Amino acid sequence: MKNNQAYIIFTRIPTPGKCKTRLIPTYSGQEASDLQGDLLADLLASVANLPAAGIDVFVAYSDEQDPTNFLDSLPDTVQAFAQHGENIGERMNNAMATVFAAGYQEVVLTGSDLPELTAQTIQRAFAVMKEIVIGPSADGGYYLIGAQRGVDLAPLFTAQIDWGQSTVLQSTLRAITRHDVQFLDAQLDVDTPDDLERVKQHLDHHNQQFQYWFTEEEK
Repeated sequence: MKNNQAYIIFTRIPTPGKCKTRLIPTYSGQEASDLQGDLLADLLASVANLPAAGIDVFVAYSDEQDPTNFLDSLPDTVQAFAQHGENIGERMNNAMATVFAAGYQEVVLTGSDLPELTAQTIQRAFAVMKEIVIGPSADGGYYLIGAQRGVDLAPLFTAQIDWGQSTVLQSTLRAITRHDVQFLDAQLDVDTPDDLERVKQHLDHHNQQFQYWFTEEEK
């Protein structure tokens, strides 16, 4: 039986030269792609029990390549679909709309490059949600966005937002002033070599693949 809550992991298919490009040339395209895959693997392992707790898990994946091998690698408990849209805002909006259209009452979406993210964070997001919930990121954007069914998300994703810039959160909040917005604690995503150095000292047991990546890079 389907649950009423859904969690979407928004990710690129790990592809050399197509993901984590801000880590290049400090790291090679292959190393950056491997990191993307390891971060996603850790996150999927961390949220593996969410369906049993009432939260179905989806992966919305990018379209750089044939997704067959990527889809085969996903756990059986995860449902997946391709992203669609001209920019990241449209893609996130379409991803959430897809899941709402399947009948879910509350939806939360995050990226996949979040070493601090755990299942407890996702559960917390649903627990505090009234209309909209946001998890700010340290770079001025946000790592998590969630909403209840019936909330008009179009202003949130179609406003004049410079995606990837430090003003994303500020611009987003201006676009949704009519809604009740709850906030989670800030977290750091991994985009640059400096980000890697900052999170390196705070890895936990749920960062198994990420820790392995560091070990391999230091050889």
